[in-house]
Amino acid sequence: MKLKTICLTFLSIFALISPLKAEVEEKKFFLNEKVTLKETIDEKKNEELIANPFGLKLYKKIDPKNLSQKKHCDVLRHLKVPATPRRLDTYMRPEFILARKNNDQLLSAISNNDSRQKVYESGIDLYGCYALDYAADLDSNLSSDERIAGEGPHQYWQANSQLILGLDIFSRFVSDDWMGGQLHFSFTWPEALNSGPLYSYGNTLNPAGLGTRQYHGYFYTDVGRSRDVNTDMQGPRVFEYWFQQGWGKNNGLNYWRIGATNPWITFNKSIVSGLHGFWAFNEPGIIGTTPSTANGPLITTAPMGISLAREVGNNLHLKGMIMNGYYDPSGGLDNKRGLEQYWDLDEYGLEIIYEATYRGGTYSQDKTNFEKPWFVRLGGQLHTGHSLSNTFTNDGEYFFPTAENPEGYSNDEREKLWGNSQYYFMAEKMIYREAGSYNRGLTSWFKAKYSPWERRGSTTKGLYGGLAYEGIGKRDKDILYLGYAHMLVNEGVLERSRNQSLCTEVDGCEVSDFQGAWEIGYNAQIKPYLFITPKIYYVVNPNVRKDLGNILTAGVEFRLSY
Repeated sequence: MKLKTICLTFLSIFALISPLKAEVEEKKFFLNEKVTLKETIDEKKNEELIANPFGLKLYKKIDPKNLSQKKHCDVLRHLKVPATPRRLDTYMRPEFILARKNNDQLLSAISNNDSRQKVYESGIDLYGCYALDYAADLDSNLSSDERIAGEGPHQYWQANSQLILGLDIFSRFVSDDWMGGQLHFSFTWPEALNSGPLYSYGNTLNPAGLGTRQYHGYFYTDVGRSRDVNTDMQGPRVFEYWFQQGWGKNNGLNYWRIGATNPWITFNKSIVSGLHGFWAFNEPGIIGTTPSTANGPLITTAPMGISLAREVGNNLHLKGMIMNGYYDPSGGLDNKRGLEQYWDLDEYGLEIIYEATYRGGTYSQDKTNFEKPWFVRLGGQLHTGHSLSNTFTNDGEYFFPTAENPEGYSNDEREKLWGNSQYYFMAEKMIYREAGSYNRGLTSWFKAKYSPWERRGSTTKGLYGGLAYEGIGKRDKDILYLGYAHMLVNEGVLERSRNQSLCTEVDGCEVSDFQGAWEIGYNAQIKPYLFITPKIYYVVNPNVRKDLGNILTAGVEFRLSY
């Protein structure tokens, strides 16, 4: 209080000498409470700052060497998104990226020297994240019918362990005059615990899902698919490797990129929806997962492709990517090290993703706009290769086990269908912001996916949404969130579910046209580099069966950035 009184007194005396200058400086003082007195009276330094109503120290000119190395480890899907004062930010202005003093990764926190920072300033950044996700059933839908329950003992808890290491070499390593160049490599080591992977619980009712037990239950750090092949899909692997060149006033928002890229790190970004563990909250998935599923999350390898991002004005951001049609047609077995490529265009085709996002408030690039952030987005995907029918063989028979054919048919006998597509929409808005705060407040989001195809894939239509509040009590960076995912299966899946022997031979079988999932969680930042997220899931109509009950699960996520 005394310091503020002295400052006001000083400004009043100064105003007698220069009223106009005092008015300007006083305004800057109140708008930047965290700016020191010396900076307040130093005209040169004030000219370098952007006046804002949040008391943040925002610089008009950004030197990449002065930015934090910290990435979003708490939302593993967006590991490459820089950290900002508001953790829910997805499209941030460059000036909102945390400054170097806020670089609080584990290795920086325990190190007594600045060698890592010097290496970063030279143009090399080595970083990573460890993730452990655990879940235990509180109420399962496990059937006493061994055919429905599936092979192997039922596990009431499972876990995923994921180690990620990233290496970036920036163009300043070669020359300070070369701006916007970046060479990226990342590596992962996924493992499943207790016959995982996570969410491989419940009954085995999905004959086209590679032995999976949910239609949209997989986590984005998935480490396998089913118990019989899970151990063959783990171990260290190459994840991404690409070169990127940015240009324009906001270097990094305009870029071209070539190499192996997980598209959902750059496309369809949303930190708030990314907090959710179930795949459905991060829809859409990639069409080119395997021909048998024709839609799903990426396993921990990435397709090769070329992408382009272009900023148009302060509000519109356009993106596009062309990549190989399948990054692993086997579903994670043949390319588990991430070193194989599949460029048979006649067989596997290409997948094309395109996206347009219109941003407002602090998501826009208008440096005078400090309104609550929001965006709306339209995107789509086109696949030119083949997928397998979710219902029929080449002879028009049901490919899955039925009373007439208890063994069913192999994937080689399933009908091939050429071409596939789907479209997605998303909107996100901060609907309430606490007075004087940049980050504390309530954010809402909504997402929808649509595909016109009834015999390709499975979960081709869906509605998803949720709320997240950043800043809980005195814990400024914690987030409480709630969401619901409503996944509608297509006509082929409904016909398959009703006619497979696991329904026709079971008394009281009742099939639903949707699978739903509720998720509520509390994302706690224990340290700047440590996040713990307890959560509860409630899966409605698992595998679109109404007669077997729902699943209630409690889980916890652990994230450590280094």
